[in-house]
Amino acid sequence: QIYGKTCSIPTSKTSSQSSISNLLAARGLLVPELTQILPMPRDMLYLCQHASIFMHQLERTHTLTIVASRLREVQHNTGRSLHCKTIPADNILPFIDKATSICNNTNTEDPALREHERLETLGDSILLFFIVLNLFAKKPSSDVSYVLDMFERVICLQGKNEVLFKAAMQVGLQRLVHVGNVSSTKSWRSIYKTTPKGPTASFTQTMELSRKQMSNIVESVLGATILIDPTGCMTVGFLNEIGSCLPNIEEDTFDLTSWFAGKGTCLTEGYPMNGRSEWAVELAKIKGILQHEHHIISTLQRKAASFCQLLTKQRNSQDQIEMLQLDPTASLLLHCALFDDSLDDQEYNPGTIGLGSFSSLRDKIFHVGNAALQLSIVSEIYHLYPTCTSGDMHLMKVVLMSHDSLAYIFVKSRFHECLFDTYADATIIMQDYMKESDLLGSKEWAKHDGWKISGGLGEFRRRIEQYYGDDGCSEMARPQYMGLAAGRLWGHTNKLPDAASDDLQFSMKCVVGALVLAFGVNDAWDILRPFFLELMLLSPEELRTSYMGVSDLVSCYKKGKK
Repeated sequence: QIYGKTCSIPTSKTSSQSSISNLLAARGLLVPELTQILPMPRDMLYLCQHASIFMHQLERTHTLTIVASRLREVQHNTGRSLHCKTIPADNILPFIDKATSICNNTNTEDPALREHERLETLGDSILLFFIVLNLFAKKPSSDVSYVLDMFERVICLQGKNEVLFKAAMQVGLQRLVHVGNVSSTKSWRSIYKTTPKGPTASFTQTMELSRKQMSNIVESVLGATILIDPTGCMTVGFLNEIGSCLPNIEEDTFDLTSWFAGKGTCLTEGYPMNGRSEWAVELAKIKGILQHEHHIISTLQRKAASFCQLLTKQRNSQDQIEMLQLDPTASLLLHCALFDDSLDDQEYNPGTIGLGSFSSLRDKIFHVGNAALQLSIVSEIYHLYPTCTSGDMHLMKVVLMSHDSLAYIFVKSRFHECLFDTYADATIIMQDYMKESDLLGSKEWAKHDGWKISGGLGEFRRRIEQYYGDDGCSEMARPQYMGLAAGRLWGHTNKLPDAASDDLQFSMKCVVGALVLAFGVNDAWDILRPFFLELMLLSPEELRTSYMGVSDLVSCYKKGKK
């Protein structure tokens, strides 16, 4: 009996079915599909008759609730291990639902049905950043010639689709994936695997997910976790869950209980460089060597002061700029970023271990800067253009992060004057290209009253005001990058020679990396955003319309997924 009501298990005409029913009854098991409860309450009868309308959504919500509970748990555990203050995660379900809902109509224009692709693009940047930060934390000292190659190999290895597919299967993400909208047109099946009855019984939608699709789901979930928890604790916790699937190219030299070896997420605050004794020793060694290189350290101090003065001209925090000069670790990171000498000059004794370590640290900072800049730009675009597709996001990312764009911005902002080697060949070559391109670009801008699109300078200032709010900052604002044309320079449809842009874009990313390690991704981006904002004010469609035939990038990245 259940709640005083009599329960009966109907017998079947076939002996096999009857024996099963009798066996279940003998053991006292009440299977819903084989049990009749009489009399049944009218409301319950009504719900059962209309179960197909809501059960699919109810079951999915139940599944997502279980996932949300697990994500909160890993967020809490990670925050405790990293001594990081976590934030309440009350919006998990809608983000995870979007991340694991695949659109089966590739031509749909509904942005809500393509949100998982946008999250995938964001998650790809998140994955890159934490792979790099994890490797940075593990490798305080490395052979100088080995650093760049090691980072590139690990990034390539751990970001492979095959690796992410195995990770997805390990944590059971395949059970979360939903194709299309959750609606009453979908059939549902109970946990007992019975055959559904009624008008939807014949409708069963199945879709074989490819390994690429499953790896994309991993990145979508990563994108969702960073939106749920901007501190990165939930993201790191999820990465630790799949960490056993992320291979290394060599054995770790120390014991790890989790995949992530970092002492902080480096998102909301700077990285604790002294959190591991190995890093503290490495930094102390570099500082000791530099104390004996009086010419180098005095030059770098002067150059760092000039760099800070350039930053004060933008909308930045004075406290952070002062920290770059006063905090020993932040100052060392900035000096390292500005030290662009190749150590080929025998005057500085290239065999010196200290300067070799200094150069090695710069290479690591470069990778941190490259990953952090990509994450910052993609995240900014994700929020700035909520209806843009993943293809739009990729277009804007490559436009802002192309070697030509970064080198142009670096020189235009006069950052090149703050490098140790002020008169490097790359700077001279790039300046020659820029003079020609600025002249061509100024002629194009003159056709539209001071900017590339209709409305000219007035439209530019209106968008600046809309971005920052009405605080008077737009009155004197003028666009500066007239020589740039969607990731290329005017007059050059394709990429400039490496001799012009390669070293300068490398230095730009080193500067970004130093700021990120000193302040965290968010504060570093607040400092650097003004130097990139002008390029983000043009929407993806405006880039395609304005620069088709002028830049090869706009034809490479269409409106679709990639």
